[in-house]
Amino acid sequence: MVRLSDKDDLSDGSDKALPVEDSKGSSLERMLKVLDAFTEAHPLWSVDELGVALGYTRSTIYRYVRELAEAGLLFQVEVGRYALGARIITWDRQLRASDPLVRAACQLEDSFPQWSGKAVWLVCRLFNDQVVCVHQKQGGLPNEVSYSRGTPRPLFRGATSKAILANLGTRQYSQLFLENPEEVRLSNLGANWDEFRRSLQRLRRQGYVFSSGEVDDGVYGLAAPIFDGEGKVVGSISCVRSSDDRDPTLDEEHGQQILALAENLSQLMCALAGRPQRLD
Repeated sequence: MVRLSDKDDLSDGSDKALPVEDSKGSSLERMLKVLDAFTEAHPLWSVDELGVALGYTRSTIYRYVRELAEAGLLFQVEVGRYALGARIITWDRQLRASDPLVRAACQLEDSFPQWSGKAVWLVCRLFNDQVVCVHQKQGGLPNEVSYSRGTPRPLFRGATSKAILANLGTRQYSQLFLENPEEVRLSNLGANWDEFRRSLQRLRRQGYVFSSGEVDDGVYGLAAPIFDGEGKVVGSISCVRSSDDRDPTLDEEHGQQILALAENLSQLMCALAGRPQRLD
């Protein structure tokens, strides 16, 4: 690993004041876009590549990268090329140790039903309009399930997300329907507002949600919502298995079991929320 030092060239060779248009470039939003550029498909960037991709001036992007590297959010893996830094790893550890939902899931893992020798259990949280996996229990389908910790998903596809979507408020339904027409059309929840609303109400009454092949081909999921102490949906727990393992005659039985598990998770999460875990 190449360490960043005062000798590393992260300036554009000019100490001139930034032009007026760059004075707005120091906002947190624009700097966060630099971090968002680091993905699985593109984990390494040179400073100049970042500037071109984001449309930032050379002086602006060099300043951003320097500040992010100094904060430990980026690090130089080779001369002139950067990756996400160690501070993000420490934050992830902090999240794992402090999130009461993750802690509750870890404590209850042994009680998860053994429906199949090949299954993956997912515990996900709702963050704004995205569902993000925060905990995963592997069980034989790692190459067939694209959901893993840190993976964001839209609200409209798969049992994991739909279990959350169905338990949002009517006002949120309306807003999501109006703002995401294409996603709604592809969600199998209805072609118009009335069909969309009725589909979600039906799923809400049923409690649990099934889906097949909506996220990963050949895979089906069963999910139930998780609620906080005020009855607000905050996430879901789901079991993902091969479609070949599904026995429709057991759908109701398994649905009730995952509802009971989700209720236990909700209660334990609320109990742990006021008892932070101490880091070693």
